[in-house]
Amino acid sequence: MKRTIVPVLFLAIFAVFAIISPATADGAGSASSGKGKKKQSSKKNQHAGDPLYALTVMRQGSVMMEQGRYKEAIEAFEQADKIAPNNATVHNMLGLCWLKLGALDDALASFDRALLIIPSFTDARNNRGVTFLSLGQDRLAEVDFIAVLGDATYPHQKQVFFNLGLTYLRRDLIGAAESNFKKAIILPNPVVEAYIQLAGIAQRQGKMETAEDLLVEAQLNFPERTDLSFELGKLLMIMGREDEARPYLQEVVEDIPNSDTAAMARSLLGTG
Repeated sequence: MKRTIVPVLFLAIFAVFAIISPATADGAGSASSGKGKKKQSSKKNQHAGDPLYALTVMRQGSVMMEQGRYKEAIEAFEQADKIAPNNATVHNMLGLCWLKLGALDDALASFDRALLIIPSFTDARNNRGVTFLSLGQDRLAEVDFIAVLGDATYPHQKQVFFNLGLTYLRRDLIGAAESNFKKAIILPNPVVEAYIQLAGIAQRQGKMETAEDLLVEAQLNFPERTDLSFELGKLLMIMGREDEARPYLQEVVEDIPNSDTAAMARSLLGTG
């Protein structure tokens, strides 16, 4: 049976900003007249080498990134780097933007630069691992994720266990994958996608009841997740328990009627 890997990779998107001042509108737009351009150029020269202004521009970039305006955010971060070069956080944020845009080589270069500046920058190392995983370089991703887990203070360790589990699953190292996914579902704040992967592994091993128990537990922790209803309904159909499966699949159809998942649910229900 061909395995399905959920396209979810966890990025460390909340990079630390030290002494960031509030965002301002300075330099946010381009002037249309030659006089305006001259003033803008003068302003840039005025702020050259000013780390506090660079942090303000970084804040502007982070707001743009949160709004999904990744190309504009890149421009802001590049401006911040010109004002005050060699800030590892700037390069980490640039890498995140490039990664969101699917420009994996640019993302990798940005995370490499951040780690060259601060080798112990755990967020950047995790994000580089995600980039390696996206590039299919699973062994390099594994090295980065293991290094991240060596930082006992890192707050996103469960997400990293999930990412590490994916590197093993993609190489059919099922025992190692399972071990890491189990660490990702330890309470509190388990990773919901780890439940789905563990349930998939259990199904491959013929442990259908174990798979059911995992999905039921996941639903208790994440009642709002429609994908869990679909997975549980699909599993119950496979187990021949159609009457129990129907309410879960009908929930999917009602909650997200125009989705691909709802189309699959209708197919299982025989109504699609």
